[in-house]
Amino acid sequence: MMKENNYSNPKGKNQHKIRSNGEIQKIIDNSPRHWTKKDFRGEGKNNKKKKLTRPETERSGLKFYYSGNKKPLHKVYKHSTTESISKFEKKIISEQELRNRSKAKRLRDLMSINQKRKMQKDRYKKILKDDFLLEEKRRRDREYRERQKKLLGK
Repeated sequence: MMKENNYSNPKGKNQHKIRSNGEIQKIIDNSPRHWTKKDFRGEGKNNKKKKLTRPETERSGLKFYYSGNKKPLHKVYKHSTTESISKFEKKIISEQELRNRSKAKRLRDLMSINQKRKMQKDRYKKILKDDFLLEEKRRRDREYRERQKKLLGK
């Protein structure tokens, strides 16, 4: 006797049902507020039992109440430039942008001199290959020299 359609499970029994965003949001709302996405997947520090799958936690439209520890602003200021701090205080850049710049500067500060030189050489090679990037670099260099002349009063 032949199987119909050659399916091993034609009736679809024991198949996983996809939960809607509303159902997932109810699970999130009924859990402690300090849980992160990893905690819902059973990978975090606060919970070892799997409540949601990775694709479910990565869906858009869900509101997780806690996403991890943020560094206090005074520690962010420690690794920021004065220019970035003044732009943040004037509300030209967002807090997230200030944090990103601070993180990048902190990583550069931790690099050895040889690592910095290698990174700069790689960046310069990339700029030389692209005409647009090369023109932008020349424009920034001109503006920098003009600012330095004004500061020195020449």
